[in-house]
Amino acid sequence: MTKREKSKQIRRQKIIEAAEKVFFEKGLQNATMDDVTRQTAFSKATVYSYFPSKDEFFFTICQRGNDILQAKLHEAIQKHSLGVDKIRAIGWAFFEFATQYPHYYRFISYFVSGSGFAINEELEAQMLDLDKILEDCINLGIRDGSIKPVNARLVSKCLWAMATGILDLIFQKGELLEKYKNIEKQSIFQTFFSLLEQSLANNLATKPLTVMKVI
Repeated sequence: MTKREKSKQIRRQKIIEAAEKVFFEKGLQNATMDDVTRQTAFSKATVYSYFPSKDEFFFTICQRGNDILQAKLHEAIQKHSLGVDKIRAIGWAFFEFATQYPHYYRFISYFVSGSGFAINEELEAQMLDLDKILEDCINLGIRDGSIKPVNARLVSKCLWAMATGILDLIFQKGELLEKYKNIEKQSIFQTFFSLLEQSLANNLATKPLTVMKVI
């Protein structure tokens, strides 16, 4: 990498960090390109030369969050051999990521739900693989006999959407559910994994579910 290329990379990194600060504080809808420019030490022209639109910032922040998420998912599955156990580990790792990095989670959740941002289709398609590790573990479980034969790709998409929906419910209504309906956040997690195992696992006694305090 030349000195000029390294300088451009550093400048781009600083702009992204400034954008994250603005978007995380003001929210995705309220933050503006002008807000980002004011947060940096660069001119508006410089900022726009790296990120022509708010949509580009949105996608880049999603990618940064996904890099962290994928690292956590890969780390989680290393401790298990059966596919069904790896899937369970992926679920808890996803919940933990959402609580440790709530801003990144919300960006990814917004992307999954259909952001409406104008992003290059080829770039957007890259993020459609964020559940690829889950698909691979489902296929592994089918091969090792711990998971019923299913369409792994289709099921992984459904499970990812379900997990996102449950987390959104907990983040948005968790306190109200506990106060008015006597439904604890932990019981929501427990029920989700119970339903998951009942629908996928070949042997429900493979391993007892463990309730983890992540929120």
